[in-house]
Amino acid sequence: MSHHICDSEFPFCPPDAKAGEFYKLRVKDLSPTQFAVGKAEVAVRAGRMRKKLIKDPGKLHDYLRVRPIPIVVRNKKFYLVDHHHLVRALYDVEHKTRGEDICVYVEVLANASTLEKVYFWKTMHDRNWVYLFDHSGGGPQPPKMLPAHIKDLQFDPFRSLAWLVREHHGYIKNNAPFSEFKWANFFRTRILLNHDIAAGKHTFDNFAFKIDKEGNLELTDDGKDVIDEVLFLAASEEARGLPGFRGVMS
Repeated sequence: MSHHICDSEFPFCPPDAKAGEFYKLRVKDLSPTQFAVGKAEVAVRAGRMRKKLIKDPGKLHDYLRVRPIPIVVRNKKFYLVDHHHLVRALYDVEHKTRGEDICVYVEVLANASTLEKVYFWKTMHDRNWVYLFDHSGGGPQPPKMLPAHIKDLQFDPFRSLAWLVREHHGYIKNNAPFSEFKWANFFRTRILLNHDIAAGKHTFDNFAFKIDKEGNLELTDDGKDVIDEVLFLAASEEARGLPGFRGVMS
């Protein structure tokens, strides 16, 4: 079996695909259902994928094979409804060598081809399959403004922060819809992440961490200070009710 998904014998997803079926798709044919991702999580995932690819392309193939991307089909469009960070990381790793010939395995959650556009987006919203707030928390934005390609997603520094807080056990990983975005917006209203504003408004993504080519993340001293502050906030009474809340610090 080929190590490149696009070259495998697995069939491409057709417009009449049914729920529960598995296929492959080119990343360029996936329509995102959110506006932003966290730079830290993308960079770490990309580094780990790059390490697998260099060591043995088969390891990256196997990694992707057991992580099919959930999609909703509507006519000839294929909506990516989760794993945006994984797909963006894969694109960052392979687009220079594979161009548009980057594929992922997909799982069809639903075929909504019979729904008119207004009812389609209402269904997507009702099922928590679309997140219409942008990289600065503004919204909801109209669905027509969603990025056309995974590479067009913008980086939300508070989404990076929310992921790092979870990685530091500030809250419990959970399956609540848009959990990290809910934490990101909680922090957004309470923490100023611009560092040395007078010198150029460097955001958290620029000053708080460094990530090497293998995905190893190291917090800077300023980044550690922010994380310490936010971990305290995540364990405060204010955070009660957020998904994965661990409890008030005694």
